[in-house]
Amino acid sequence: MKENYIVSNLPAYEWQKIRNKYHIPNQGMDPVAAARVLFEVDDILRGLDLEYYLACGTVLGFYRDGGFIPWDDEIDVEILSEVFVPRLGELREKFIEHGFIARATYRGKTSKMSIFKDKVKVAFGSMYDNGFGYRCDLSQKFPSKFYKNPEKFNFNGRMFTMPGPISEYLRFYYGDWETVVKSYDTSVYLNKNRQWKK
Repeated sequence: MKENYIVSNLPAYEWQKIRNKYHIPNQGMDPVAAARVLFEVDDILRGLDLEYYLACGTVLGFYRDGGFIPWDDEIDVEILSEVFVPRLGELREKFIEHGFIARATYRGKTSKMSIFKDKVKVAFGSMYDNGFGYRCDLSQKFPSKFYKNPEKFNFNGRMFTMPGPISEYLRFYYGDWETVVKSYDTSVYLNKNRQWKK
């Protein structure tokens, strides 16, 4: 039995003991490995005909800096809840089949999954429609218009979908997104008006 399958199915308390072997939180990713993993994820999701959005710090780095933020510790992906939740089991199995560790959290419309390969983490969030003009995950909300009017962004010769308009999305979440802030503390780098807070 392959290691990634075994680790994907460990109980949460066992996973916490060994997770740093596969990904260290608050430590920047190797940008070459991150790009390779992102392209593999894109290939898999395209093969499943599943629409997704790059999000948060990944969008910030690509749009502002042209690549991954050096201290960013994960790749952020969002999928609409009505698409993600019914296919979460299928997605998990597909990524395991491709050699990823896949750790899914089943909690209805805010279900999520993190996958790991080559010490790179890809965090999948599920964004549900709250009926009041916002798409939400467990603790954050974004105007639904960002997902209805996405933009394409070219990274290393491949087009990726981002919530749009990108600059407006970044302003909503980060405030002054053009100023570089090196911190892992969300109270330091996210928009101080907390309009993103659910």
